Amino acid sequence: MLINATLSSPLLAKGTEELPQAKEYSPWAFVAGPSLYNRATISPRYGDYTFTNKPIPSYCFGVMYTFHPEQKWSFSTGLLVNNEPVYRISIKIKKSDLYPHYREDYESEEWMYAIYTFSFPLWLEYNVHLRKKTNLILSTGLKAMFFPYGSADMVTRIFNEEHNESREIFGLKLNSQDFFFYGSYTAGFGVSHMTGWSLLKVNVIYVVNFQNTFEGEYQFANLLSSPDSRGYYKLSGNYIGLLFSVNLKKKESKIGTVQTKGLIKHRLTNY
Repeated sequence: MLINATLSSPLLAKGTEELPQAKEYSPWAFVAGPSLYNRATISPRYGDYTFTNKPIPSYCFGVMYTFHPEQKWSFSTGLLVNNEPVYRISIKIKKSDLYPHYREDYESEEWMYAIYTFSFPLWLEYNVHLRKKTNLILSTGLKAMFFPYGSADMVTRIFNEEHNESREIFGLKLNSQDFFFYGSYTAGFGVSHMTGWSLLKVNVIYVVNFQNTFEGEYQFANLLSSPDSRGYYKLSGNYIGLLFSVNLKKKESKIGTVQTKGLIKHRLTNY
């Protein structure tokens, strides 16, 4: 019975390795890729004027470390640096609400990004072997983001023909939350491919924040014919991202090979 137990344990351990070749690569990965943040939402309080929110492009980069990459279930964590957006809006104001010398409606697209944020993901990954060197990755987990408190203001001003008078016709005043850490849920899928020098991965992830990143108010005022308009602005910070990662292949130990050959030769001689 002892012999049977000894023989079955290695077989069981071997069966848990879905991707044994993954151990040939470093668990550290360099990651980078684009992201697209959901457009902000507005809630008018009064007035007829509003503006259009648009999806906000951005990017991230960083490093990740994977525990047990050869197993069916693996775990990844690391550091991601994101270029966090504030707004991307399109404004249109009718000619009749401007100074008389304006011959067309006023149109403008404005955007702004905040500081770089630092995120610490905790991802559980399910690895499925597809073919000889290609694998499917399904992931889910949480992410904590360090984002200090801050504020942002945006003002649109027009001038009369003589440039001796001006009016502030639109304003946007925003603030981040009054705490430093934000939580979010993540889910994604991707594929990995093994090459002679690296393990290449492409992952699509979707991030859902537990709280908005920016909130505030907007106002249209000082218009020549239309009444003032005012409302609320909210940016969730949710986004879809495409992450490209590279795990370099480990260097083979030549010293170990020489010692092994020497040991075999020594044993054969003694025999």
